[in-house]
Amino acid sequence: MMETEPVYFRGDTTPKPLGTLQESLLRRPWRALLACLLLILVCGAGLIRVEKDPSVDAFVPGDHPAAINRDIAEQLFGLEDPVIIGLTVPEGETVFTPARLSALREIDIAVRQIDGVKKNDVISLASQNAISGNDGDLVVDPIVEAGLLSNADAGTARARFQSMPMLAGLLASEDERLISVIVPVEDPNKALATVEAISVLANESASGLFDVQIAGVAAMNARLSEMVDHDTKIFVPAAVVTVLLILFLALRSPAAAFGPFLVIAGSAAMAIGMMGWLGSHYYLITTALPVVIMAIGVADSLHISTYYLRARREDVELSALQATRFALDKAKLPVTLTSVTTIAAFIGLSFGAAMKPISEFGLFAALGVAAAWLLSLVLLPSILILTDLRPSQKALNKEARKNRVDAMVGAITIAVFKKPMRALAAVLVLVSLLASFALQAEFDYERQRYFTAADPVRQADQEINTRLGGVNFLDVVVSSETAGGLMTPKALVDIQGLRAQIGGLPRVAKVSGIDEYISLMHQVLTGAPAGSLPDAARAPGQYMFLYEASAPPEDFKKEIDFDHSRALIRAQLDTDNYRQTLPVVDQVEDILSAWQAESGLTADISGRVAVNDGWMSLLAQNHFRGLGLAIALVFLSTVLVFRSLKYAALSMVPVLVGIVSVYATMGLFGIDIAPATSMTAAIATGLGIDFGIHLISLVKRQHEAGAFGINAFRGGYDIVARACFYSAIALGVALAVICISSAPPLRWFGFLVSVGAIGSLVGALVIVPAIWSIGAKVTEGGKTHVVA
Repeated sequence: MMETEPVYFRGDTTPKPLGTLQESLLRRPWRALLACLLLILVCGAGLIRVEKDPSVDAFVPGDHPAAINRDIAEQLFGLEDPVIIGLTVPEGETVFTPARLSALREIDIAVRQIDGVKKNDVISLASQNAISGNDGDLVVDPIVEAGLLSNADAGTARARFQSMPMLAGLLASEDERLISVIVPVEDPNKALATVEAISVLANESASGLFDVQIAGVAAMNARLSEMVDHDTKIFVPAAVVTVLLILFLALRSPAAAFGPFLVIAGSAAMAIGMMGWLGSHYYLITTALPVVIMAIGVADSLHISTYYLRARREDVELSALQATRFALDKAKLPVTLTSVTTIAAFIGLSFGAAMKPISEFGLFAALGVAAAWLLSLVLLPSILILTDLRPSQKALNKEARKNRVDAMVGAITIAVFKKPMRALAAVLVLVSLLASFALQAEFDYERQRYFTAADPVRQADQEINTRLGGVNFLDVVVSSETAGGLMTPKALVDIQGLRAQIGGLPRVAKVSGIDEYISLMHQVLTGAPAGSLPDAARAPGQYMFLYEASAPPEDFKKEIDFDHSRALIRAQLDTDNYRQTLPVVDQVEDILSAWQAESGLTADISGRVAVNDGWMSLLAQNHFRGLGLAIALVFLSTVLVFRSLKYAALSMVPVLVGIVSVYATMGLFGIDIAPATSMTAAIATGLGIDFGIHLISLVKRQHEAGAFGINAFRGGYDIVARACFYSAIALGVALAVICISSAPPLRWFGFLVSVGAIGSLVGALVIVPAIWSIGAKVTEGGKTHVVA
């Protein structure tokens, strides 16, 4: 890189003896190779046992109150995240025609026969009844009559629907352009086949009559499952091609790329295979894990291969065994140290995360880093020896000319070393600017953002929510200590009042409850004003008895349980955006606290919106704790590595540049801090520390060998800096592969980690020589000495 005596190579191609175990492995490369391949095979066999879980509920701890209340509501009222079939008609037309209502009835009946559907819980206008009165008698009629429908029957269906206002905005839109079928499924997190069957059925039955929209949480989970399969099939091959290209550019030889590639692929297979053996699931964010491990694995193998090839270029008489010894002598320690610090970062992420998918991502990423370290020190040396890898003549000719990367690094180093204060001032200004953007990053989540704007499931969700006013459910389970305790005038008035309070909150489109049905029965039986409730003590129970005498008692199973001690109040919100629903959930909790004290009843919040709020709030509470733990463990590991607080602190400064770059990118582009993106800063910490450790280890070692000031950055510095440069490029480009994901959050994940890695590299190339230069204050005998 610079015209000075290289400290590492000339006269230094006889390394110190390696450890007994490593020397034994080098002398028996076939044994080492076979042992590594066997280990990869055994661990990788677990790949066939890995199960997918793309659901958002995977992020919710089972003991979280929102999750517990959700499970209780599901058991009591049969509620579950459903598939929602939206059947829409053009502007100016109505769904209430004989042909369209017949198609609705056909879908309602047929969908119950699909495997995975809770057939007794499907609801639509074709399965609902209307309440009316006839000379003091309670009359219950099906909204859609059986048999062949006439225009008069369609008109009757419209009138009956209009007489049941609690159904508007759920089973049909008020403009009569959308009608829906709510289809609960057995497991909304594993319903891909069920959703596909529902879609086929709906489209066949509605052909020529409706435009079909398939949405709902279960449908979105099924789409996410498809995306996981699709992305995995694309990510791994694309990452492999990318990594191979980077290795070829860095090592200038296809043969030289073979060993590092086996290390990279093997470490990824071992980590993901261990997921299968340990019974862990493959979540949406896990899709990026193989790419992350492969990108990290580039660094270790690249440093060793670079030293090996340089040694054989410097001394053509060296054997493969001697060159491998030399490479391990120079690279084994920094590779081990950087692996330790990267593992520390992922362990910090794992233990600091309150969510299982994030915790497992950190754990298995740490295993992948450990595997890459092991294979780099055992498998790669064996391959180098067995293949007797030599630099090609083309590579030797290129080496004879000044390398562009070396020249760039050299120019940066000299410029920074000459004017360190200016360099640090520039970094400070840049970091300050980045910090201003970083402060704009916010925690947020919206299910639609997991899909592109053109994705059919997102478009269907938007259409259904727009037409119905909102189908994002926030539930409240009201309980009485005694059977029949909710069928009293006071309890019903209290429930009605609670509904009214919730209905007055922003983002709430409508709120339904059992009091609406009792009020309607009171109105048609007595002629009382709409919305009024009976005040006679036994009237509510008598109304329910009359209804059950005319229709199945399970008609109200989603509103109240059979002993009338627990009832459901369901609010429909026009969005599930976390930042917009959070204040609504907080206000509902405040309302419930005061309401319980006044009514003597208990109320627990539940529903999809509450669950989302619960796990996102948990993420926000633990995010910086996890990042802080990752930073602390990395710093502690670095202190142990260098046995010096000063060197450890210097190594961490570039890392902080990378972290700030991540959050600045979030703020600048409006990227949410959500499950996938919340890990990026901690991952960038583990990746970014490598550059500082490699560079500082080299400079420190050269300084101890007698090179002072700028001379400490000569000789082998170009090798290490070049390897760091290509490692960062490999990280950045390989992780950028994730940007081709069909899921926007994964795109942002890849982009953000790439930004963090590049930011840390730039910080290391500028900050390390600048700080070192400032420390050079003692001059003796014409040589600049560094105060260490």
